[in-house]
Order: sequence, then structure tokens, then C-alpha cells
Amino acid sequence: MKFVRITKSRHRDTAFSGEGARLYGGRWNDKGHPAVYLADSIALAQLEILVHLKSEDSLKDYVLLEVDVPDTLIAYLDDEDYPQDWNDLEPQASTKDIGTAFLEQQSAVALVIRSSVVPQQFNALFNPEHPEAKAVSAAARAIPMDFDPRLVPRNSD
Repeated sequence: MKFVRITKSRHRDTAFSGEGARLYGGRWNDKGHPAVYLADSIALAQLEILVHLKSEDSLKDYVLLEVDVPDTLIAYLDDEDYPQDWNDLEPQASTKDIGTAFLEQQSAVALVIRSSVVPQQFNALFNPEHPEAKAVSAAARAIPMDFDPRLVPRNSD
């Protein structure tokens, strides 16, 4: 299955390390557990960047990475396994527990989960510590990418 990741160009070489999620945690992982968040489309990856954008951030100098994860290395979270609070605005312990357990079990390279921004689309929690992860991420392709400037609100004068 094809996934994409958008990251600052300066982080291109470490885009699949999971270091940011290890340091800060995320919706589907606790601090201390490396993870990489991927999206199933470029548009969703852009939205995921935009919802976390701070006013002082710029949409310049990003790179799009495309990675193919073999179907045999993918797990899926079934709809009935989502906790009731899975898409609250703030990440909850319930989702962190699910993702962290997945990372620790190393049963697959990626866990496909619904996006809390667009629940009809999917993200993937990529486990950089899985034995197959390095081979998968090493084959990632960098694609030039620019955000449309209309995505950033302008001050009206």
C-alpha cells in the first residue's frame, strides 16, 4: 500500500526515525516510543500538517516522501476497536495505549488507522523499530512539493 509523509526538507534524512513522536508523543503513541505518521493521500498529509500549523510556521521548504509498505507488513485497526474518544481534539490515553501496544508488539510495520481530521480517510502508524522498517523506508521516494499559498489565511486589510 502506498503512503505519503510530508516533512520539512531539513528533516528528510530522519523522516522515518520516529524521533519527534518519541520525544513528544502523538495521538497514537506515548512519549518514549518512536513512531512515524503517514497518510494515504497527499491531500490528507497536507491537512494533517495544516491542523498542527502554528501561526509563526511557514509552508515553505517541505518535501513529500512516498513509501510502499507491502500488504503483508500492514495491520488494520477494525472499526469496532476504536475507543469512543479516538477523535477528540486532544489525543487521549485510549488511542495512545492502542498505538503504543502495536509498536511494542512489532507485529507489523504499519497500523492503518482513521484520520481524526478526515475520518473517512486513513493514516498509518509506522513502526521504525520493526525489523523490516529500514528496508521499507530506504525505498521511499522524495517528490518535490509546494503548498498552495491559498492554504494559509491572509490578513484582510
